[in-house]
Amino acid sequence: MSLLALCVGIALAVYLLALVALYCMQDRMLLPAPLQMPDPPPGHRGAYDVEPWHPGGQFTGYVVTPAAQAPRGTFIVFHGNAETAGDKLPVAHVFVRNGYRVVLAEYPGQGKREGERTMMAALAASRDALGAARAQWSGPLYLLGESLGAGMAAQAVRGNETAVAGVVLITPWDSLASVAAEHYRLFPVRWMLHDPFDSIAALERYRAPLVVIGAQQDTLIPVAHAGRLASEHPGSELMLLPNASHDSWFDAMNDERWQQVLDWLRASSPN
Repeated sequence: MSLLALCVGIALAVYLLALVALYCMQDRMLLPAPLQMPDPPPGHRGAYDVEPWHPGGQFTGYVVTPAAQAPRGTFIVFHGNAETAGDKLPVAHVFVRNGYRVVLAEYPGQGKREGERTMMAALAASRDALGAARAQWSGPLYLLGESLGAGMAAQAVRGNETAVAGVVLITPWDSLASVAAEHYRLFPVRWMLHDPFDSIAALERYRAPLVVIGAQQDTLIPVAHAGRLASEHPGSELMLLPNASHDSWFDAMNDERWQQVLDWLRASSPN
């Protein structure tokens, strides 16, 4: 065997091994173990109360409730990867102070929730959270997702379009397949993913308010994906954060921007 043929054979073998590894390890890559951060202690916190959420008897996240008034409705928050539900307490505070109950949904295998940490398990849990919230509380129901959580929120809408009063997708993908194809150009990742998690397709029949927030310095999910998602959904609103990255978007969201989001959702407090 010539040296050239040997090198080609070794390169092909390495490539095939990489293909197998990408296919088998995609759940671990997309849902890495989160950092071990302390969960929010339950109880009264001045303006709001935090309690574990146990629909069906299983821990599935936290419920954050305004202390001084009956909630006007409910926001369900889906967090990104390498996070837990408790990490989104600052986001919850934004909506609690506007009179809303906030559910911080947890995925299986994340935080204190038991189960297998896979994308399909996270998707099933996200859809279950929507169903459980609808069954437990009345009033308008909104979904908010960040990064991977934006993908979960979009998929949860599918089949529940009329039950959702508004959706906020932050640093989202248009589809997981399109983002993965940019990061792994040497591999046929569109054919390798267990599910393409196509947010555009998931929202095709949804007609209530949709707000898309993109970070223009985002290198993990470039802002073009947020723009494409918004452009493919008639009537959606796109907010761009010029100096924000994938991880710093929350710092860029001042009171005026959050108020604009509420206005777009038609969820502002009545005057």
